[in-house]
Amino acid sequence: MNHHSLTYSKRILGSLTALFALSSQAYASFLDTDFFCRNFGCVVVADGRNVDIYDNWRFSSNSCCVAFGEAMIPFTLNVNTLNTTGTLDSIAGTNPTDIESFQLGITQDGTNITQSVFDDGDGFLDASDSLAKFSLNSATDIKLDGSGREYSHSFFITSRNTRFSLRARASLAQATGDFAGNLTLGDIGLTPSIQSAGNDGGFNFGSRADTSQVTLINAVDDLGDLSGASTQIMEFGRNAGIRLGNGDIDQQTIRLDFLYSMPDYDLSLGVGSLDIDVIFDFHREP
Repeated sequence: MNHHSLTYSKRILGSLTALFALSSQAYASFLDTDFFCRNFGCVVVADGRNVDIYDNWRFSSNSCCVAFGEAMIPFTLNVNTLNTTGTLDSIAGTNPTDIESFQLGITQDGTNITQSVFDDGDGFLDASDSLAKFSLNSATDIKLDGSGREYSHSFFITSRNTRFSLRARASLAQATGDFAGNLTLGDIGLTPSIQSAGNDGGFNFGSRADTSQVTLINAVDDLGDLSGASTQIMEFGRNAGIRLGNGDIDQQTIRLDFLYSMPDYDLSLGVGSLDIDVIFDFHREP
């Protein structure tokens, strides 16, 4: 972590205690007590691994403030967050190996999947999975099956004293084999959504959060829409922010969900791999 100033360093040490010292007796969070959030606005994001704080205050010059439309300034806390839930737990290994892939299904009539790989729970096709016997005929097709076409991830977010937007940009870092010519960013669907309150693996969130002025940008529905410049996905228009009032950090938090969908792939499209980068950032808005 790059400490921009002694003031910032002290802020992180104090903020870490306020952010994660959650108990039945805690009634104030980082958003309620931090000077820079209260006076200049901030966004706090947790992805189950790290916590990122996006500020309007410019710590590098010790001045106010990020201009409207400009990216807010992120600082990362490399800590184990308490709100790591079943939804946010990563699969062991973080990335598929060469022998792991999407879940496949087999059709006997070219349309309806009649047999599918039995996944043992790790989310990948590998040697520990099994497949029932099936017969081949002229209509047999092998294609992606159900959830094998989809991948989703979530992160928690809250804010105070600022309007802002969530933006993203996507790039195809690498494509190999037949996928290099058959699939593009525009072929990967994207469905963002918001969960304003609920229980996520025992983590109760949202009871003191306000999503009344959150807007989804309907024009964004595939990764091709995010190619090139950073593009708005959501707008958070409440001046006071997501935080509704003093409370524990979980009460002031909402969840953002992102569902990625592969096209209707079968083996006639060949074999290969795609390495896609999606980078999110937050911009201050008037």
